[in-house]
Amino acid sequence: MPAIETERLLIRPFRLSDAEDAFEWRSDPEVNRFMPYPCDTDIAALRQRIGEWIKEKDKFALELKETGKVIGDISLEWSEKDKAYEIGYNINRRFWGRGYATEAVSGLLDWATVEIGAHDFTAFYAMENGASGRVLEKCGFRQEYTGRYSRNDGSEVFEAAFVRIHIE
Repeated sequence: MPAIETERLLIRPFRLSDAEDAFEWRSDPEVNRFMPYPCDTDIAALRQRIGEWIKEKDKFALELKETGKVIGDISLEWSEKDKAYEIGYNINRRFWGRGYATEAVSGLLDWATVEIGAHDFTAFYAMENGASGRVLEKCGFRQEYTGRYSRNDGSEVFEAAFVRIHIE
């Protein structure tokens, strides 16, 4: 995937050199509060995971064009179950409330529709995480159903909204 340029962001493949920036949000319990995976505690392990993301080509860095700092990630993965591309995202807490998540999701939707011919997208969020719900709503997602998801280790279960958008 080439870099996607939005007003303030470059959405681009991760680089191993992004590990320091990524560790800032991936090790933050507040950012991780509703994520299925645990907080990162080891930057070397995160660097390895970034290597996997680079190979798998489904998780991308959100880089501030103005400074080059990576402030989050966004993913686009095919869901056979939903017959749609699932979008997920995460933003460094220092950059919350500035519209970066909405800008990133919108930019990725535009790119995927035009460049790969994708028309159906899904996402989900914890009902307690209203900010994430507002991001998806602003991007045109509508609630399809409610349900639950859990942390990968089963330690916590979240009430969730599952949302979808179809773009012609």
